[in-house]
Amino acid sequence: MAVNATRIAVAALVLLGAAACGIPVTGVPVPVTVVPPAPVTSTATVAVPAPVYVQPPVSPPPRQTTEAGVVVAYYDAINRRDFATAWSLGGSRVAGSGGYAKYANGFATTAWDTLTVTDVRGGTVYVVLSAAQTDGTTRTFSGTYTVSGGVIVGSRMTRTG
Repeated sequence: MAVNATRIAVAALVLLGAAACGIPVTGVPVPVTVVPPAPVTSTATVAVPAPVYVQPPVSPPPRQTTEAGVVVAYYDAINRRDFATAWSLGGSRVAGSGGYAKYANGFATTAWDTLTVTDVRGGTVYVVLSAAQTDGTTRTFSGTYTVSGGVIVGSRMTRTG
């Protein structure tokens, strides 16, 4: 009985699919034989993949400019933990003293940054930044990044929350 129901269901799906594609359907449906899959008898273990955490992307700028794109790319690199790219986009110029290792380690307690570009005036990109911390808190900053020649050459950020 279950095999007949399966045949009818498959035939109906074939007809619906053909109708959806604009193929004229005439005549009587042809029965289709469906072979059920063989039961699984293996005792193999299955590796469970590591969890993947999906975060919202960095907010796009209010108007697309090269300067805003550099700042967005900078925070995208930080969110991907690609500190070498962030460093080359201007992290080296805004990090202060201490070098690359100190710069990269400075993000150890940052889980995710959400950037909102609020304005762009020439080479100055105005932003609001929410930095979600690994302890569940959020730090909020606002300020500006100065972009020249495709890299960040300066920043003035103030913690607001």
